Amino acid sequence: MKDVTFIIPAYNEEKSIGHVIEKINRLYQTDIIVIDNNSSDRTAEIAEEKGALVVKEKKQGKAKAIFTGFKHVKKDYAVMMDADGTYSPEDSILLINLLKSENADVALGSRLKGEREDGAISTINLIGNFILSLTASILYQQVSDICTGHWAFTKKAIQYILKESLNYPGFELEAEMFSKFSKAGFKIVEAPISYKRRRTEPKLSSIKDGFKIFKTLLIERIK
Repeated sequence: MKDVTFIIPAYNEEKSIGHVIEKINRLYQTDIIVIDNNSSDRTAEIAEEKGALVVKEKKQGKAKAIFTGFKHVKKDYAVMMDADGTYSPEDSILLINLLKSENADVALGSRLKGEREDGAISTINLIGNFILSLTASILYQQVSDICTGHWAFTKKAIQYILKESLNYPGFELEAEMFSKFSKAGFKIVEAPISYKRRRTEPKLSSIKDGFKIFKTLLIERIK
């Protein structure tokens, strides 16, 4: 995958970031950009040791980190995935191949259509994701896992987000991007992916962040 750049937002993920980068390097010949979002542990140091390009983003939030990562993408395609080891880099080639075979602009990895490790998604998160995905499907277009953190993009899609900007700093990222791409007529496809249980404490607040995501879907629809 010489034409692909991996972009990985990271905030205090020293326990997993090294393993994620090692796995990507074993599987692919590709560029890896880690966006360090004010980590207070050894996340950035470990990422550099493993050969990734580390970019600093001082404004807190996943969306801020990804937007900064997009600015450094030079290749034709990019893969976005989390640094916590819950997503499998093996699935990234599926998303890239789907982009190419379907002549699509964006590919989402659906955890709900794929295999999940026991305990990977709590019952409350499953219910919340179903409601949010149903909302997105009604307001925009069919999607099974609006909250997935494993995406693939064409350079065209990335340039569009850079032009439009991102208005919400945190976990609203995926909902905002999906909304913007859908309204602009970009072709979005999905592929089943695997999902593992997080080994450290989650950063997402199920109720609070779920409400923010729901509100984002509504606000972006009426703009």
